[in-house]
Amino acid sequence: MIQMSRLPGRSVKAFGWSSQRHQLWLSPEYLLYREISGYREVVKRYYYGDIQAIVCGPTNASRVLTIILTVVLVSMGLLIALLAASGSPASVIAVTAFFMVLPAICLVVNLLLGPSCRTTLYTATSEAPLYSLGRKRAAEKAIALVLPFIEAAQRGEAPAAEPVQAPAPEPVGESPAWGPPSEG
Repeated sequence: MIQMSRLPGRSVKAFGWSSQRHQLWLSPEYLLYREISGYREVVKRYYYGDIQAIVCGPTNASRVLTIILTVVLVSMGLLIALLAASGSPASVIAVTAFFMVLPAICLVVNLLLGPSCRTTLYTATSEAPLYSLGRKRAAEKAIALVLPFIEAAQRGEAPAAEPVQAPAPEPVGESPAWGPPSEG
């Protein structure tokens, strides 16, 4: 059994009624990418010798979310100030303040997670977005863990491939032997 460990980073993307989870797993021989959606799971292996680059570029998603949540919180704060100045009942002010809790929690979590990024893995034949590495801190940790494996695989020499001989064709009139191999 191969010993595997999960890399930092996670992603849950909602698409209508379903959602997808994305994970990266580290093994001694390859990087395993899992996309889980309901009862369906897509697994891809990227062998360390085949990986040419892992590129992490910044995006504006966390910055835009921070701006939107800040505008919502400031607007609700101004609304509470107007309600208090106009002599509205305390219950109306309390309900408005209660609705400020969710945007405030979302803002704090977004700020704690740090800046967002787009991480892509490149091989000779393909490029694959790594959705689980959507935040800069998680991407940096994961790349730092994977990098020694990639360097070791690409530094070592690959064994020479031996020519593969095709099996001899069976005679047409005979049926194949379906038992244990005979000694002889």
